[in-house]
Amino acid sequence: MVLLSAQNFKRNDINHKLTNQINQLTANAFLHEVVSPTVETTISQNGFISYIQIDNQIIASGFGKEDTYNTHSKYKTMYIHTFSTAKEYRGRGLCKQLVNEFIKKFGKTHILYLTVRTETNDVNKSAIKCYTNCGFIMLPDVYRNHYDGKNNAMIRVPTSVRKASLKKKKKKKSKKIK
Repeated sequence: MVLLSAQNFKRNDINHKLTNQINQLTANAFLHEVVSPTVETTISQNGFISYIQIDNQIIASGFGKEDTYNTHSKYKTMYIHTFSTAKEYRGRGLCKQLVNEFIKKFGKTHILYLTVRTETNDVNKSAIKCYTNCGFIMLPDVYRNHYDGKNNAMIRVPTSVRKASLKKKKKKKSKKIK
């Protein structure tokens, strides 16, 4: 598994073979008729590209983009998105591996967030399960209308924030019990 800055990815993908494979994988996974330049967009935005390759074939990929605008905040923010897995490899935890790579690299310094399809009668249950298992929580009624319908936001705060929050909850519970 590889997680690279877009600029390092660009240096490693001289013949654009990886770019073409990832763009095609993304189009297939999201049932797009036209292949979008997802990799090229990520490179132009100085984002991050993560992928899993077996036998010289990209079988899963995902992207991240740091978008912190408040320089006074303790934590930066990063939007992670467009996680795709080849159909024949789904159900093997590859999305979770990719998401965990972002968490490993940015989970202590960034609030990670994403959107996931929650359209009535078309909920992306497998993605929600993956993200929840990685420590993300669904925000209530925070959504955007997207090409595939309603998408809700999910966030994962840095571990130190979660631990502090748990300590506060435990203190409140112990005060109630007394």
